[in-house]
Amino acid sequence: MTLYAHNATSTHTAASLTKLMTATVFTSTPTKWDGTANILKADEVGGGRLRVNSGTKLSFRDLLYSAIIGSANNAAMALGRLFDGKGMPAFVQQMNATAKRLGLAHASFKEPSGMDPKNVLCAYDVVTMIGAASKETETQKAMALPTHSFTLRSPKTAKTVKNTNDLLFTAKDLEVTAGKTGYLEESQYNFTFRAAPKGEPGKSVTVVVLGAPTRADSISAAESLARWAWSAYAWKEVPAKTPIAMVRDRGLGERGGDILALQRYLNAKGFAIAASGPGSPSKETDYFGELTRSALKRYQEARRDEILAPRGLNEGSGYLDAMTRAAIHADVVGQDLASL
Repeated sequence: MTLYAHNATSTHTAASLTKLMTATVFTSTPTKWDGTANILKADEVGGGRLRVNSGTKLSFRDLLYSAIIGSANNAAMALGRLFDGKGMPAFVQQMNATAKRLGLAHASFKEPSGMDPKNVLCAYDVVTMIGAASKETETQKAMALPTHSFTLRSPKTAKTVKNTNDLLFTAKDLEVTAGKTGYLEESQYNFTFRAAPKGEPGKSVTVVVLGAPTRADSISAAESLARWAWSAYAWKEVPAKTPIAMVRDRGLGERGGDILALQRYLNAKGFAIAASGPGSPSKETDYFGELTRSALKRYQEARRDEILAPRGLNEGSGYLDAMTRAAIHADVVGQDLASL
């Protein structure tokens, strides 16, 4: 559900918000987080960087954390170069393929650091991107950490990176679970974060601010919008009997009880997963496969004005994003999907 939007479908230079997609793609394949990575001269593209010499070795976890927490451009470039043993061209191709799979209407990527002003997106794209990035445990941890201290493997040197999201230091009454900053001259200051008042996780909101004149302005505006949302709207708890805790973005290949609930919902609403066998009414599964994707795509297109039009989309993605989850939640509050 969108509580406030202004030019939310306008294309904007992504800057370091690009790194949300970088993290999503890099973590899409199995990673030995304690394995050894490196940073090379080829990874240096200017801007903010992890201050190390070419050839420095560190763990993949520390490389990811440096890219997300400290917004280090050389760390992000190294992630792309080291991706699944396939190299940078394959990584950028996967960034754009993932954007398409997630239904990002205006996103296009040229490289993983955000230094290229041709990396573009819109505010609605950012909401989906931060949700997708948050699904991976290491990325979610990184976005919520104020600082991260570690020791390089070669040479043995202690390092600390500080999060560029100032709310982790100043908003003590908030539970900030995700966030990312970005700046280029072409974009000015971008900021997105997800948070809820402490002790009230049901009030979680995601805010995106693009093109603020200063970093302080971007963070202040985002925080003000979140606090306005909490004060201006009545927040209703979903009844405990409703087994549809769809609080995460979901897509192909995933499993979970929320996917089982999604299949029950789609079948009950006439968007059949299958006519018979697995996924058919009373035989729903917890697996998000092509049949689930197809049914969800039909559902999104049937509710075009509510789910697609606000983001400038012409067709459904078949990806369970925040806008789709909000539409489903609004439809089932107080119902028991097991009885549909």
